[in-house]
Amino acid sequence: MKRILGGMVVAAALSGSAFAADLPPRTYTKAVAPAPVTNWSGLYIGGNLGYGWGSGNTDVSFLPTPAEFAFNNTTLGARSSGVIGGAQLGYNWQIGSLVTGLEADIQGSGIKGSARAPAIPTFVPVGSFESSLSSEHKLSWFGTVRGRLGVTVTPELLLYGTGGLAYGRVDASANWFDFEDFGGGEHFQAQAPAGVSKTKVGWTAGAGAEWMFARNWSAKLEYLYVDLGSESAIGDETANQVLFLPFAVGYTWHTRENIARVGVNYHFN
Repeated sequence: MKRILGGMVVAAALSGSAFAADLPPRTYTKAVAPAPVTNWSGLYIGGNLGYGWGSGNTDVSFLPTPAEFAFNNTTLGARSSGVIGGAQLGYNWQIGSLVTGLEADIQGSGIKGSARAPAIPTFVPVGSFESSLSSEHKLSWFGTVRGRLGVTVTPELLLYGTGGLAYGRVDASANWFDFEDFGGGEHFQAQAPAGVSKTKVGWTAGAGAEWMFARNWSAKLEYLYVDLGSESAIGDETANQVLFLPFAVGYTWHTRENIARVGVNYHFN
């Protein structure tokens, strides 16, 4: 009986081996890797294009005093605007949904403005009279160095606030012109021009949104307020007649701009 059972076991083993030999070879496939999670950390570089607008107001002071000069102090409200464009370089650190970073940019600027208005005397002139004030203001270029702090609303969408140092080249000029004709060939003509051309330092603050639309590529929309402070100059009066007092006109130009721009960044991560 044992011999019969042993023979049956051997026969079954041999038939199983033969069946296994007839089966096709097994194939193994790797599990599909999950899509990589968006990571904002690392170095990035990009370019931007935008538009700036603001006020290049000029304060006008008649010296030594408005009463002695016979004209009232005033302010010329020059509106400035123009296209800007440039490049940015930055670095991000991400911890969970929190993203911090530093960014620096440099911009070419076409922002400029001018204003012209009559100068208001403190007395009623006799005869033919013309007096005017004019001012021009231009931001030739500017840059910023800013911190950024934001949160990821989704892994691909970052909302942030930003602020820091701003600097730029300010070119400004102004003039007061006066012409009075007393008749009989007698007339009085005077002016007091002045100007500045200087690199100014100030501050900036704003906010933006950035979207990682493809691996290593993001697009951003950003607003900045840029304040480069004020700069002053004094124009001595020159006239076709001898004056008994050293009259002059003081000008103070203010540079405050709003910047809206779009940009694209490439991330090295």
